[in-house]
Amino acid sequence: MTRNYLSGSIKKALSVMECVGKSTKPLKASEVSNFTKLERATTFRILTYLTSLGYLFKDNSTNLYSLGHKIFEYGDKSDFLKSLTTLCLDSIRQLSIETQHITYLAVLEGPHVVYCDKVDPAGDSAPRAFRMRLDAHSCALGKAMLAHKSYDELKEIYKSYSLHKHTSNTITSLDKLYNELRKIKNTGYSVNEAETFDYVYGIGAAIIDSQKRAIAAISISGTKGSINVKTIPLLAKKVLETSSKISSKLSNDN
Repeated sequence: MTRNYLSGSIKKALSVMECVGKSTKPLKASEVSNFTKLERATTFRILTYLTSLGYLFKDNSTNLYSLGHKIFEYGDKSDFLKSLTTLCLDSIRQLSIETQHITYLAVLEGPHVVYCDKVDPAGDSAPRAFRMRLDAHSCALGKAMLAHKSYDELKEIYKSYSLHKHTSNTITSLDKLYNELRKIKNTGYSVNEAETFDYVYGIGAAIIDSQKRAIAAISISGTKGSINVKTIPLLAKKVLETSSKISSKLSNDN
C-alpha cells in the first residue's frame, strides 16, 4: 500500500512539473489543476512542495508558477525561457555590436536573477546550458525588474533572504533599495556601479509584457572606464530602445 501511495504521489508531482515546464507562459494554480485533472487542494500542495525544493518558482506578486532553478541544473528544459531567448537574440546581439559591450538577458526568480543569454560584441552567444544566478539587488538586471515591484512585494521577496553585501557599493537596506528602485522606475533604466563585483559596471532595462509585467530584463556590462557619467546617457538610451523594441515584439506575438 505504501509503495502504491508513493508511486501515485510521484506520478502526480511529475505531471504538475511537466505541465508547468511545457507551458509557454507562467501558470496559475487553478490552470495547473485544470490541465492535470488533479483536485485543486492536491495541486496546491504539490506546487508548494516543489517550490520549496526549488524545482518550481512562484512569483508572489502574480501567484504564477514557472520552472525553478533546480530544473536548469539538468539542462535547458523551459519552453518559456527558450522562446524568450529566441525572441530577444537578434536585438541583444545588435545592442552588443552598437555599444561594444557584453549584453545579457535574464529573468527574475525571487531575490535572484537567472541569466538566459549572453552575447559579446563579436556576436557570439553563450552555450545553451548558460544559467548563471546572481543576487538581484546588486546588479542592473535585477534592479530593472525589481523596480516594478511594490514595497510590500519587496518585503515578501526579502523576508527570508538578506541583502548581501558584495562590495562597498552594495545596497544592504530595503528602504534604500526601494528609494533607488523608485528612481529607476521613473528613468526606465538601472545602473550597477560595482555592486556585485569590483570594477564591473552595467546598465539595465526591463522587458514588459502585454499585461505590463516586467518578465525579463537586458543589460550591458563593462568597467568604469566605459560606463560612467559621460557615457551613461547615450548607452542608457540604446538599452532602453532595445528593451522597448523587444517589449513591443513580445506584445505583438501574444
